[in-house]
This record gives sequence, C-alpha cells and structure tokens, in this order.
Amino acid sequence: MRSWPLLALTLSACTHKDVVDDSAGPGDSDSDSAIDSGDGKQRFVVLHTNDNHSHLVGWGPNAEYTPETTGDDQTVGGIARTMTLVQQIRASSPDQVLLFDAGDWMNGDLFMLLAQTDPAELQMFQALDYDAVTLGNHEFDRGPGYLGDMLAKADSLGVDVPIVASNVVANPDDAADDSLEAELDSGRIESTKVLVLDNGLRLGLFGLIGDDAQSITPGIAPSSFLPQADAAAASVASLEAEGVDLVFALSHSGVTDDPSTSPDNLIAQAAPDIDVIVGGHSHTPLPEPLTEGTTTILQAGAFGRYLGELHLAWDGTTLEVESYTLHEIDDSLVGDATVNAQVEGFEAELDAGPLAALGHTLSEPILAVPGDISTVECAESGLGDFITDSYLSSMNATNPADPIDFSFESQGVVRDNLVAGNTGVEAFSDVFRVLPLGSGNDDVPGYDLVDFYVTAAELLDVCEVTASISPSYGCNYFIEVSGLRCNIDMSHSTFNRARSIDRWNGTGWDAMDSSSANTELYHVAVDSYVASLMGILGGLTFDAIVITPKDAAGAPVESLDAMRFDADGTTDGVQTMKLWQALLAYGQGQQDTDGDGVPEAPAAYLAAQGRIVGYEP
Repeated sequence: MRSWPLLALTLSACTHKDVVDDSAGPGDSDSDSAIDSGDGKQRFVVLHTNDNHSHLVGWGPNAEYTPETTGDDQTVGGIARTMTLVQQIRASSPDQVLLFDAGDWMNGDLFMLLAQTDPAELQMFQALDYDAVTLGNHEFDRGPGYLGDMLAKADSLGVDVPIVASNVVANPDDAADDSLEAELDSGRIESTKVLVLDNGLRLGLFGLIGDDAQSITPGIAPSSFLPQADAAAASVASLEAEGVDLVFALSHSGVTDDPSTSPDNLIAQAAPDIDVIVGGHSHTPLPEPLTEGTTTILQAGAFGRYLGELHLAWDGTTLEVESYTLHEIDDSLVGDATVNAQVEGFEAELDAGPLAALGHTLSEPILAVPGDISTVECAESGLGDFITDSYLSSMNATNPADPIDFSFESQGVVRDNLVAGNTGVEAFSDVFRVLPLGSGNDDVPGYDLVDFYVTAAELLDVCEVTASISPSYGCNYFIEVSGLRCNIDMSHSTFNRARSIDRWNGTGWDAMDSSSANTELYHVAVDSYVASLMGILGGLTFDAIVITPKDAAGAPVESLDAMRFDADGTTDGVQTMKLWQALLAYGQGQQDTDGDGVPEAPAAYLAAQGRIVGYEP
C-alpha cells in the first residue's frame, strides 16, 4: 500500500520537462560528456522501475492507449513504451546497462487475473531483460502460496529473471506456504546475489520489504518478514564477505519528506555500507537522488509512468553519481511492437477467460465522467466521496430492510483515478483499476465489503483517525466518508481533534450526540482489508482510539468472516460484494442524460463535497 509524501504530490502534477530536463535524450552530449574511458574508472548505468501494479497498458483510459503511434493520447506509461526507451538507452550507452525493479509489480490492473495461468507481469520482466527484481507487499495480497504458485508457473514458461528477497521467511510447519518455501529453498528466490559486470566490477544485490510495508501485509501469513534493519545489516555483511565492490539494495520500503523517519533513510543508517538503494512502495517520483551518508536513494513513481536512469563511476574507492534522469513514459514514444503484441495477447486471454466468467469485457463502457474524478492526497476528494457513496448505495439496494447508515474507505486502498482522457468514457478496466486489490473467500478478485455496528463515539473516533493518525503515519490513514461529516479542529491536542460529527438527512446535516451516553448503534460499512487492520489502531494511539465491531445486538464481532456483507440473502451462504462491484453498480446506475447508452457521473464529484471540515495535514 502506498504512503504518499508531499513531494510526490507536487511532482505527480508536473509535466515531463517539469520533472527533469532530459531534452538531450539518452546517449546525447549531456550524458556522453560524463564518460571518460581514459581515467581508469569503471562505469555502468542503472535503469529502475517500481510499483508497476500490473499496469501494462499505462495510466489513463485503456481504450485511448495507442502505443503504435505518437501525439494522439494522454495515457502515460505502458510497458511497450518502456521497452522502447530501455532499448534506446542500451543501444546508445558505451557502458553496461542494468535494469532493476523494486517490487509491487502485481495487483492493480486486470492482468493480475492471469497470475496462475499465464503470469503477464513476470513475462514482461523477461521480455525487457531485467537483471533483478524484488518482492513488494502486494505480491502477498492473495497469500504466500498463491505467490509461490505464480512463480512456479512463470518458471515453467521459461522466466528466469533473478528475484532477490532477503527478509521473507517461510513457515516450515505450515503447508499453506509450501510453494513459496520451495522457491526459496531451491534458490529461485535468492537472499543475495552477486553480478559480475563486463568491466569486472562485482556488484552485490539484496532485496528488502520494509517495516512499514510489512505492517500492512496481513496476507504474508503463515510466512513472515525479518525486520528491515536486521535483514539489511546481515545482507551487507554476507555480500562483503563475498568480496563485492559495491552493494545495491532493491528496497520496497519507501521515502518520506522527513529523513529521520523515511524508511529508506533508516535502512541506510542501519547499514551504511549500502551504496545505492533502488526504492519503491511510497510511489514517489524523485527527480534527483536522495542521499543518506554515502548511500544514494532512488525511486521512480508508480504505475509504469517513469523510468529512472543513473550513470555511475567507480574509481576503486568512491562511487560517483555522474548524472541522473527521471524519464516520463508518455505518448512521445512509440511502443515496442513485439511487447505490444504480447500485451494484446494477454488482453484477449482476459476477455476469453476470467472476464468472461465475471460477465464483463476489458473495454466495456461503464460510465462517462465530465472531467477527472480524482483523489487528493490527505484531503477529502471527489473520488473518495464517489467511492463511499457507491458502497452505501449498492449495499442498500441489495438489503434495504437493514440499511447501512455510514460507509468509509481508507485512501490507501484507492489505487487509481477516473481519468477523463479525450472522451470521458470509462471502460470496465478503468473502473476496476480504482479498487482492484485483495481477495476474499472466493475466486473473485478484490476485497469484500463488510458491515457491522458501532456507537456514535466510535464514529467520532473514525474522524480522529484522519485528524490524529494520518498526519504522522501518512495518507493511508485518511478516511473518506459517506453519510457523515467530521468536524475537526487541528489546534487541539493529538487524539482530541475530532470535535463533533453530523449526519446527512437527505437535504442537510443534523448534529449527532457522540458522547458515551449515547448507546445507539449505527450500521456501517468498510472494506475487509481495513477491517482486518482495525486492531492496530490501539497500538498506534496508546488505546486512545479503539473501534470494536459489533453485531446488531451490541456483541463484539471478532471474526472477519462474520462481518462479510451478504449481497443476496435468498441464496445459501454469503454472497460477497467486492469494492469494485459496488463502484461498478453505482456508475452504471447514474443517469444517461444524453441518450448515448452510457450513464454520466454527476459533476458534483469533480470536487470534494465538504464531509471533512477543518482538517490540515
């Protein structure tokens, strides 16, 4: 899950030339001037990506993505375009070019549905000839056994891209992660790796999932993680014992604006002999490397929108950064035809297989938007309002006898915006990408909606999570709401900033009694992932915030399965409703005002509707 610092907010709105001045292009005079083959230095180039999240066709409306041509779409990213730029850099560089990825290559777009039958993401790593990749927290969304099975399937298809992961530990006493344990035991997943470059340089690699990423990875069980500092120190010591010249960490840990708390900075402090950290997790496009001591820290945004290019020179004592470029992958690049054909083959597989089983197609029009309906990091957003309204509407449409009063969603679960593009039409693939993560007790992808009961005092505590936890722990903890208004005063002390709550009555807001004297229970909904993590709130707040899910009679509910919302009470068992299914139904239920057969989202969702009042990050 992401954790977006302020720096990422500023840069994500920039144009290509705002991010960096790379007008010279790969191999032109600016980069060639840094190369002096007569000075005895050993030079090489590092290209890097991270957090692609299955975005093989870029970030933007899928139907408008045209990698065969330039100048005719607004989509950024796309693996075929990335391949073109990688090939250009390789062809123009007099020095060896390495390509690394820092994890979370899975889960975020429909291609993840092929994980067990034809794993597209790993085959794309093979096609682009990555030198090494690591694992991120979202590779474990469906459990370690699922990941192990996917890797085994990729192995059978000839994928041999090195995978380094130094702090993933299988449980030898539990069969649920045996397939991942087999990949670890066989050496297919390596703890450390030594690359000997063409110039004789010995480069040591290790992979790491940081402590913050670990804390939001319940799917790791029954496997586990070692702490980041311990794993980093042990890996560096092991590599130095093998006589490497330089140590690189592929780190899925993240960066923040504050070096004293930034995970990759902390890793560099714990293991100062790391020369370069190729990072991920926080989705931060860094236009220039960060430094911590003598460690260089990199990160290239997310969703395939960027490719980092680092030129290095080693004189036997000092590693020098000679140049760095953060390239944006956009419509100025013609995509590689071979890779694009592979991606189109995966799309055909999706339509014929898993999407047919779900009753949809990848390009099926769902709704039109009058402009971008987007998240605003650490602030109420039009998209957050749209999402939480979709939960309330879709759940109450299936169970009107016991309606949901309020619904909530964490910004960390929201993975994409509804981007208008040229036409405003959002296909099924575009809607799915907004809420694609997770799994439940069935074979349908996505987190389940859950419902339970809380008191008004606990509703106030939900507002307090935003007011008091989000500023310290990031926007993952910013809670979007429907049916409720949070009135916050940031001048008050931590855990005392949410001052009051109001309830929407259909035309306006009514004040609610949030005192402990009010014992009335309110029916609420959230996703199963957030519900599974509610227990950590007490630890984060010294028990100042404790939300206890209850049944209609007020008895505590501890089992997540008992909270799963039943979307069809006439059928035996629990018929779950996925987050994306609620969003899809809400979108399809909007009015078709122009009669073209595609409903339109209300313009009111282009901006926040005033449900979080007084919050300042």
